[in-house]
Amino acid sequence: MGLRQLLADRGDATVLTESVDPRFELPALAAADESAPMVFEEVAGYPDVRGVSNLVSTRDLLADALGVERDGVIGAMSAAMDQPRALDDSVSPRFDAVVTDPDLDEHIPIPVFYDEHERQYFASSIVAVEDPETGVGNLSFHRMMYDGGDELVVRMVERHLHDIYSRTDGPLEVAIVMGVHPAVELAAATSFSPEMSELEMANALLDGDLAVTEIDGIRVPADAEVVLRATITKERREEGPFVDLSRTWDRTREQPVVSVSDLYMREDPYVRIIVPGRTEHAHLMGVPQEPRIYTIVENTIPTVQSVVLTPGGCSWLHGVVQIDKRQAGDPKNAGMAALAGHPSMKKVTVVDADVDPADPQQVEWAEATRMQPDRDITTIEHAKGSSLDPSQDYETGVLTKWIVDATIPADRDPADFREVPVPEADEIDVDDYR
Repeated sequence: MGLRQLLADRGDATVLTESVDPRFELPALAAADESAPMVFEEVAGYPDVRGVSNLVSTRDLLADALGVERDGVIGAMSAAMDQPRALDDSVSPRFDAVVTDPDLDEHIPIPVFYDEHERQYFASSIVAVEDPETGVGNLSFHRMMYDGGDELVVRMVERHLHDIYSRTDGPLEVAIVMGVHPAVELAAATSFSPEMSELEMANALLDGDLAVTEIDGIRVPADAEVVLRATITKERREEGPFVDLSRTWDRTREQPVVSVSDLYMREDPYVRIIVPGRTEHAHLMGVPQEPRIYTIVENTIPTVQSVVLTPGGCSWLHGVVQIDKRQAGDPKNAGMAALAGHPSMKKVTVVDADVDPADPQQVEWAEATRMQPDRDITTIEHAKGSSLDPSQDYETGVLTKWIVDATIPADRDPADFREVPVPEADEIDVDDYR
C-alpha cells in the first residue's frame, strides 16, 4: 500500500492543474486550504514531477488513512506498537529513474516556505537506517536544508538516529524516503523502542499490506515515490533558521552534512510537501505521542477516555485529557501523569467524558463553566520544557507547567453543569424547509 493507492482509493483530493512555483506559491496554496489532500499536477521547472500535500491535515483524514473511526486512532496505533507485524520478503522496487551524484534542485522541487531567510528545505524527509549493532531498521523524520548540488544539512535531534550516528566510526549510510503512505509517516514520527522496527509498526497499521525493498542493504517502502541514497558525514555546517512546530523561527545550529550519491524516483513521482508549522506538521508530530501519554495516564487513572495534543498548542506543548471522573483527586493525578508521559508538554487540561477533547470550543466551554482558577489550576515551577517553546528560559531550559482541572466539581450536582441541547436540532433538516 503506497501513496498512489491511497489517493486513488480516496478520490477526493483537490487537484490543481495550473503551474505553481515551489518557492512560496506551492506552500501558500497548501496552507490556504487544509481540508483535503492537495495535488499539484504542474510544478514550475519540474515537468515530470507532481506535488502532494495535506494527506493528514485533519484528524478525519488521518483516521481514514488508517481505516478507523476518528476516535480509533489511539487504539490502532497502540495496537501496532504492541504487536508490530513482521515484513514479508523484499519485493522489486517500483523506481524508474536513477540519477548518480545528482544536483538535487534540478530533479526535485525543494520548497522555500518562508520569505525572511529563504532557506530551501525538505520537511517530509524520512531517514531509513540499519542499526549496525542490532540490525534493526529505524525510520525517523528529520528536516533537511538544501546546501547546493548533492548536499544537505540534517537537523538531527538526539534520538535513535543520533544514537546510531554517534556509535558509528566514520560516515553513516542511510536512505532518505519521501512520498509514502501516511501509516509509514506516522510510524516514522513515533517515539518507538530502539528494539522495534517502525516499518513493522507501519505494516501492522496497514494490516500486513506494506511492501518493502532494499537499497544497498537498507530496507525502504517499495512504493516510495522518491528515495535518496546518502551518507551522513562527520562534517558539520550551520543549519537553519527554520520555522518549526511553534510557527516561530527556530535557532541555527551546527549540524551534520549529508552527501547524496543516488536519486531514485518513480515515473512522474509525487514529491511530498509538508508545510512546516501548519496543521499537518502538527499532527505528524503530536498524534504519535498520544498513545504513549494515554498508556501512562491509564496506569494512574484507569477511566481515562482519550488524550489529544491540541493544534493550538502546536500539538506538542498543550494537551487535553478526557476522563470519567470518579473522585476529587482524579483530574490532578491524570494531569501529572500526562506531563510525565510527554515531558515537552507545558499545559494539560483535564475534562469530563461529555466534553470532546479535540474540540477547542467544547474545551474552552468546560473551562468557562466548570473551573475556578484559584481552586482548579496547579502550577509546577522550574520544570524542564521543550526546546520548541520560545518562551522558556533559554539559558536553563526551564519553565512553569500547569494543570487545569476543567471537570465538574466533585461536591456539586452534575446536572447543574450539563449542556442543554435544543430539541431535535441534530435531527432536523433545514433543506426540508426551503
